[in-house]
Amino acid sequence: MNGGIDTGMTVESVNVVSQDLDDNAPEQVEYRFAKSVSDVGDPSSFQLSGFATNASVKAQSAQIKEGDTNTVLTEYAPGTDVEAFTVAITDSQAVQNESGRTNLPNTNELQGGEGGVTGTDAPRLESARSNDTLDQVTYTFDRNLKENGGGADASKFGLYTQDGRAIDGQSIVTSNDDTVTVQFDSQVEDGVRQFAKADAVSDTRGVKNAPTSTGDDTTGPNLASTSGLIGKTQFDYKFDQPVTAEDAQKFTVYTADGKAIQGSSMVQPSPDTIRVAYPDIQDYGDQISLAAVDEGAAQSSDGSATPNAVGDQSVGGDRAGSLTSGPDLTGASVDSDTGQVRLDFDETIDDGQDYDKAGFQLVTSGGDRIEARDVVEVDENTVLVSFNRAAAEASDSVTIKNNAVQDEQGNGNLVSNRSLGGGGTTAPDQPSQPDQGGLEEQAPATQQSDEQDDLNRDNDRNDQNNNLDDNQDDNNRDNDRTDQNDDRNNDGPN
Repeated sequence: MNGGIDTGMTVESVNVVSQDLDDNAPEQVEYRFAKSVSDVGDPSSFQLSGFATNASVKAQSAQIKEGDTNTVLTEYAPGTDVEAFTVAITDSQAVQNESGRTNLPNTNELQGGEGGVTGTDAPRLESARSNDTLDQVTYTFDRNLKENGGGADASKFGLYTQDGRAIDGQSIVTSNDDTVTVQFDSQVEDGVRQFAKADAVSDTRGVKNAPTSTGDDTTGPNLASTSGLIGKTQFDYKFDQPVTAEDAQKFTVYTADGKAIQGSSMVQPSPDTIRVAYPDIQDYGDQISLAAVDEGAAQSSDGSATPNAVGDQSVGGDRAGSLTSGPDLTGASVDSDTGQVRLDFDETIDDGQDYDKAGFQLVTSGGDRIEARDVVEVDENTVLVSFNRAAAEASDSVTIKNNAVQDEQGNGNLVSNRSLGGGGTTAPDQPSQPDQGGLEEQAPATQQSDEQDDLNRDNDRNDQNNNLDDNQDDNNRDNDRTDQNDDRNNDGPN
C-alpha cells in the first residue's frame, strides 16, 4: 500500500460482533469505514486498547465483510476479552480504496464492550454469594479475570462475622470469567460481609484489583465516606464510629487508570475521621477517583481495638467521558493568518516538558503531510503549534503522534487526527463525527514512539494468557521525516 492518503477514508464505528471466552473460536470485531474498501493490509493494523495504558491486542486476521465493502471483519485470538477494551485503533495502512489511497489513522470508541470506567479501572468486587453447605463463597468482580483468576490468592479473600472478626479463605476452588470461588474451613454461614484485599486477582489485561468489600456492616469500624480532595494532596476518611490509626500506608488512593498510591502521613481532625496526605499526587490530585482502606487501617477507640473492615469509596476524579487515561484530543483549529494550530485536550497538559515538533503533522486535502515548525506554548489543556502558513491554510486536518504530549501524571496521548474545523469538536470519535480521526491507546509516556507502528507497544510485562501482547513490535518508520515531497508516497500519517 504505497498510495497517498484519502482524507475521507475514516472509521465510522467499531462494534464487538461475538465473544465467548470459554470456546476455541476467535473473537470478532467489525470496523465500518466511511468509504468502500478495496483491499485490507496487515491485520495487526487493527488494534484494541483500554482506558488504562497497560495492554493492547492486535487482530490476527482481517477481511472485507461479504456483502458490505465498507466493513472489515477482524478476528482476535480465542479467549481475548475484547469487551474489556474501550477504544479501537486503526493504523493508517489498514485499508485502501480502489485508487490505492489509504486511510487516516483513527481510534474510535468500541461499541458493545464493557470496558467503560466508573471510578477506577482497577477491578472491584461487586457481590458475593455463600454456599453454607460446602463452606464456599463465590466472589463476582466488575471485570473478567485472567485464567484461574490470574493467580488468585485465597488468603486475600475473606468474610467478616457480625462482630468484625475476619476469616480468611483457604484455597481457590474455581475461577471463571468474572468470578472466583473460595473454600473456607468453616463458619461461612456466620459471614455478614465478604471482602477481597488488594491484589487478590488480576483482570484479563493484568490490572490488579482494589480492596473492596460487599454485604452488611459489622459492629466494628466501617468506612462510611470519604471527602473530596482537600488542598492538593489530602483526603478525609470518615468511619461509622470513633477510631484510632497508626499506619498511613494502609490508606490507599487510586487514579482513574488504576494506579495505587499509599498514604504518607496522617492527622485526626475528629474522633471518627482520619486525614491522610499523599505528596506524590501534588500535580494530579484531581485525577484520584477511589479511596480505600486496608484491614486494620483503623481500630475502634472504645478499648476493644477492633480493626476496621476492608472498604473503598469513590471520590469523584473518574475522568467521566474520557476514553483513555492519557490526554484525549478533542478539537483543533487553525489561524490561517499565522499558520498556528491550537490543539484542545480533555485534561491539563504538563507544561514542564520539552515536546518534539516532530510529533505534530498537518494533512492537506490532497493527502500530503506537513511537519510542524515549532511547539509554541502549552496553556492548561491546549497546545499551540506553528506550521508553514500556506500549508496550514490548505490543510484538512492535523495528526498528533503517540506520546506527542503528556498529562501531569505522566500518561502520554494516543495517536489522533482531528479536522481543522474551528476547535469546537466534541468528544473523540462519537458516531456523529465520523470524519474526525481518533485516539490510540498506548504505553506510558516514558516509552517513546514515533510512527505508525508505534501503536505496537512493548508491554511484554503484561503478557496475557490470551496473547494480548504476543505480537507487539516497534517497526518505527523513519521515512516520514525526510523531504516533505516524499510524504506523498508514505503509508499514512501518524
